Amino acid sequence: MLFVPDKRFLHIAAITAELLEREGVKGLVLDIDYTLADRHAPLPDDEIRTFIASLKKAEIRLYVLSNNYHNRVSRFAEALDLPYRSNGLKPLPLAFSTAVKTMELPKERVVAVGDQIYTDVVGGHLAGLRVWMVSPYGGGGRSLFYRLRRRLEMPFIRACPVEGGEKRP
Repeated sequence: MLFVPDKRFLHIAAITAELLEREGVKGLVLDIDYTLADRHAPLPDDEIRTFIASLKKAEIRLYVLSNNYHNRVSRFAEALDLPYRSNGLKPLPLAFSTAVKTMELPKERVVAVGDQIYTDVVGGHLAGLRVWMVSPYGGGGRSLFYRLRRRLEMPFIRACPVEGGEKRP
């Protein structure tokens, strides 16, 4: 279903190299804001650096795709030594497809990971990818717009049970 993630996790670190191997996943298309970091964090924290390093060690190909502006995305992705695209125009599928081509993997082996239904989940599905959703890093936004959008997303979020159920490591 277009609006329902294929899997849902409480935290990005629950997506381990072992899980990816079991699922036959060789590449991840990763969102930044509220997926890998709080929206206002200019650089990845140590937990995310460790997470990314563990996936790289397992030879998982990674690509950062964000709707945020270039300076934000480039600084963050370059700090992790990852390819990226800013101003991705999600949920349009073109940037997701470009990410898959850049990783040189069949789309069946790639999963999009994000925190939002209307951009990450819909965009990934429109591109023909599996999509895994994570709870917002840092608790999510405090703005009225964010809270309203999250309320509209809740029926779709609840349609996909949480994998593992564990809290942040």
